[in-house]
Amino acid sequence: MTAIEKYDKERSHKPSEWYKPSSLNCLRQMYFMRTKADVDDTFTEYNSIGMADTGSRRHVAIQTILEHMEDMQYDWRYIDVAEYIEQKHKAGKCQSLSVVGKSGAETKLFDDVWKLMFLCDGIIQRISTGEYYLFEFKNQISFKAAGKESVDKEHFNQVTAYCAELDLTKAFVLYENRDNCSLECPELFEVTDAMKQSFYNRLLECEGYVERLIIPPKPEDTKKCKWCKYKTVCRKS
Repeated sequence: MTAIEKYDKERSHKPSEWYKPSSLNCLRQMYFMRTKADVDDTFTEYNSIGMADTGSRRHVAIQTILEHMEDMQYDWRYIDVAEYIEQKHKAGKCQSLSVVGKSGAETKLFDDVWKLMFLCDGIIQRISTGEYYLFEFKNQISFKAAGKESVDKEHFNQVTAYCAELDLTKAFVLYENRDNCSLECPELFEVTDAMKQSFYNRLLECEGYVERLIIPPKPEDTKKCKWCKYKTVCRKS
């Protein structure tokens, strides 16, 4: 256990300066990331490392099934994200978005205009209608995953960002209960033009602070601060 913890710490690296859809809930965190602020010297316990590793492996397992659904006569086709982006470019859309590479089951994408880096789980298509949907997979502990009726609010910004960048309007967010591997997709999440504009406005707002080197105000909701890597620099500001 200690060897795994030590190995994880040695492999840890400073976050890139690009915006990340999973880190849009706090303007301060976004600012510190963009300005390459020093991160806290954190230590991750063995259990947390193991849960993250389990989640990554489940991503691969779920994606493998998606890739074979058409072969098994389901009305769903898994779409290669790189090929999807190439087709969008030909149609004159998603022009600033490029494929950086693959990371496990995910495709790594970068938008050089909006300074946004993110990993996409996948895109699926309903064969009978030709409609495309974002596919996002979340592996959660039992009390978060069980009995969902809607997509978690903490994932709204992330899913909206993906849909805005990929020219999509609908998303399936699949939650897996980490304790028993049960699956729930609580709703078809629809992203409106207003939601997409709000996402881009948030990036513009933060870029305004970055250009002036002014730290944004502290957030009223501090629940997420517990997991932030910028607590030290934030307290000093």
